[in-house]
Amino acid sequence: MTATTQNQEQLIQDISEKINKIRSYTPKVGVFGNSGVGKSSLCNALFGRDVAKISDVEACTRKPQEILIGSDGGKGGIILLDVPGIGEDPTHQAEYTALYKSLVPELDLVLWAIKADDRNYASGLDAYAEVFNQEKTTPVIFVITQTDKTNDLEDWDHQEYKPGGSQLGNIAIKENDVSKRFGVSTKNIVSIAVSKKGKSHNLKSLVDLVVEVLPNEKKYSFTREAKEENVSNEARKGAEKGIWDSVKEMAGEAW
Repeated sequence: MTATTQNQEQLIQDISEKINKIRSYTPKVGVFGNSGVGKSSLCNALFGRDVAKISDVEACTRKPQEILIGSDGGKGGIILLDVPGIGEDPTHQAEYTALYKSLVPELDLVLWAIKADDRNYASGLDAYAEVFNQEKTTPVIFVITQTDKTNDLEDWDHQEYKPGGSQLGNIAIKENDVSKRFGVSTKNIVSIAVSKKGKSHNLKSLVDLVVEVLPNEKKYSFTREAKEENVSNEARKGAEKGIWDSVKEMAGEAW
């Protein structure tokens, strides 16, 4: 066997291992934000599973919950890190903020949730500034939840489950306000809504954005675990392209 043939076979093996590694990767996602913004409801709707406890009475996430969902024989899946809501208890604000900060380096993605009808961002702003006071290496997407509560409430189209009338303009105002206050681009903000009866609004846009912001080798793992109806054709194509772009980067000129 010539050296060239050996090199070719080794490259094929390396490519195969790279693809398998990407397709079986287990990402870790943190869901941050104030208590009562619907973080658990968001995750349940996004992944199509009851992945976190939900309580209408009180904030129920008192400590980090690391939840592995979708794993097949110890491979794949996604680790969802549900953490205490900031603003839940002012006496624990510094403690929870420090917790967020310590967790960020091990996360592949942060979803920072803000409720559509919230007006007081003080605790969230303070925590965000502290957690990301240095250059961000972990992608962050802001998710505005419960947009069905945006004024005017009567404008919400319950049959199509989407905003209408003045709500569309007010949601845009909300996104611009969050962008200005937190110093993030509106491109990294998605407004969604989730009903108790299983309906949802704009989750496809959220998955599209996740695929856009994640590194090439991590895109596929998210689309693999998201609820099928939340993954657009564009997101699937982007995830597959991410696999091959990652392989090309590894192979270099040999590709």
